[in-house]
Amino acid sequence: MLQLCAFADEAGAPLAEQIAALKRNRIPNLELRSIDGKNVSDFTVEEAEAYAAELRAAGITVFSIGSPLGKVDITCDFEEYLQKVRHVLTLCQIFSCTRVRMFSFFKAGEGETDEVVSRLLRMVEMAEEQGIHLYHENEKDIFGDAVDRVKILARRVPGLRFIYDPANFIQCGQDMQQAMDELTAHIGYFHIKDVIRETGELVPAGEGDGMLRELIARIPRDATLTIEPHLAIFAGYGQIDNTEMKNKYVYQNNNDSFDAACAGLRRVLTDCGYKEQEKGWYKNMIRYGIIGVGNMGSAHLESFQKGLVPDACVTAIADHDASKLERMKEKFPDGGFACYSEGKDLIDAGNVDAVIVAIPHYFHPEMSIYAMKRGIAVVCEKPAGVYTKQVKEMNAVAKETGVPFTMMFNQRTNCLYRKMREIVAAGGVGEIKRVNWIITNWYRAQCYYDSGSWRATWRGEGGGVLLNQCPHQLDLLQWVVGMMPINMRAFCHFGKWHDIEVEDDVTAYFEYENGATGVFITSTADAPGNNRFEILGTGGKLVCEHGKLTYTKCEPNEREFCVTHTGGFGEPKYENVPVETDGQNLQHIGILRNFTNYLLGKEELFVDGTEGIKGVYLMDSMLFSAFTDKKVPIPFDDDEYYAELQKRVATGRVKEETAGVVLDTSNTYGGGGKK
Repeated sequence: MLQLCAFADEAGAPLAEQIAALKRNRIPNLELRSIDGKNVSDFTVEEAEAYAAELRAAGITVFSIGSPLGKVDITCDFEEYLQKVRHVLTLCQIFSCTRVRMFSFFKAGEGETDEVVSRLLRMVEMAEEQGIHLYHENEKDIFGDAVDRVKILARRVPGLRFIYDPANFIQCGQDMQQAMDELTAHIGYFHIKDVIRETGELVPAGEGDGMLRELIARIPRDATLTIEPHLAIFAGYGQIDNTEMKNKYVYQNNNDSFDAACAGLRRVLTDCGYKEQEKGWYKNMIRYGIIGVGNMGSAHLESFQKGLVPDACVTAIADHDASKLERMKEKFPDGGFACYSEGKDLIDAGNVDAVIVAIPHYFHPEMSIYAMKRGIAVVCEKPAGVYTKQVKEMNAVAKETGVPFTMMFNQRTNCLYRKMREIVAAGGVGEIKRVNWIITNWYRAQCYYDSGSWRATWRGEGGGVLLNQCPHQLDLLQWVVGMMPINMRAFCHFGKWHDIEVEDDVTAYFEYENGATGVFITSTADAPGNNRFEILGTGGKLVCEHGKLTYTKCEPNEREFCVTHTGGFGEPKYENVPVETDGQNLQHIGILRNFTNYLLGKEELFVDGTEGIKGVYLMDSMLFSAFTDKKVPIPFDDDEYYAELQKRVATGRVKEETAGVVLDTSNTYGGGGKK
């Protein structure tokens, strides 16, 4: 849950008035800055002990000491100044607080960077010795006033933590989108203050240019927000800021201005889908955006509109094709979603918590990265990408930002595959010896390939049956078995059965580190086709076929029988073991429900999106082997595969919608797409 905190000295100078204001606005936490106009750093030990007792009796927690540490000239006698630092750290112990807000010195330009860093390192070390953390607030006229200088401090002062104050950045002329993109991951907690850039007037949260709705949409859901409104002059203001305060509105008294600030933040939180509970604010409805409303995207939209994903709704859709957007509006006239021609515009609008990326394969990583960097959770349709190089970039951003990320591996919800994985993991088939999957029930007539200009081209799709039909099976191949092959030899036939340039018939042989082998066969031209997944081990066999799972267990273990049997012909005894499953197979809805509940803190994440690269390694290694006519190791050289792919893109067919597209990770693609 989000927690609220406040500088209650803006409501009243006496501690009793501050406590009353906090309770009136249902805020349990105080960022302690001053009492009776006296700054916290000037409290005597006796005063601090008395105040601490009063706060404890009122049930108010001191979340942070809002100290002015670091708001001194860089030319000050630092050794002498450290006495004040030590005193503030002593006050932390009295108030049972482990956080101190601080700054990074006046009159400290680029030439004083090393001195700033040196002093901050010293202060951080002193604090950490007492189990206390220093939190740097961006502030005008100090070293850490701008995004680039905050990044310098984050890089050069390990242990220093950070506060994000959007109004301060605006007052320093900073770009708010850049500030959010580059700093959010470093932030420990947030100060809520808003300002109109053009006039410099301070306003309640959400009424200025601080992009607070966009900020709250991307911050962790257990973050703390400290209300620091500056909507009226308050006792002690001159001690913390010597500039004139400019306010758009006039309030009768400080209590009214403080209450207006609290009400403003509550409006923003409600707009962002949060609901107030006794212990904090929780996300009660996840707002999704769907980027690409072709076959898959429109199916997802229908699931939401039918209420099949509880606690979630679609608030935005995007597609390059205006006719698709019109069809969705006609089909769901009361849908309540905004429409965009560009996926990136949808993300930038700030009215979604998560996006479903359902556009052509090449653009899955690019669009997912764009969303992650803006704090928007991602559901990526399969496959994760066309080539491993771009998927690695996506995974790196997912790790760096910590943004929730899942892949639409809906086949993992199938109770048969979940049971196979469970049996294998429990040692039910012993050590794996062989894995076979024949999956040829993908029959496609030529008209299917002719239905979309991106289909079955190197430029538009990056492959054929492996990238379009088989990503789920290639994911399950490693997920159920629990290991990846180390070598691949594959024979891919390109346009063997159809007038296309990519693979429509594949036979692959692969090897595992433990000596096991495997075969994967697929095609879009077999009629009738087959779907048989078989795992053989030293202790038995699993076969999934025709919607049934058969489990045969051998006793004794085949390896043991082989070396101990003395009767000539013979084999271990076999027993068909009944298999019970939970019967659940929720498919796409199951993934969406799990991801929604994960975002709400109700469930663990079922599919970690970074696992999507494993299936891409398998499909790419099969193509790479066929391209080069040799065995390929896994992992292989990403750049070599990319170069081979680009050879085929360069000489491949160019259809109307894919003409002029440069297929690399810097390409911009805003929406659209058909699945």
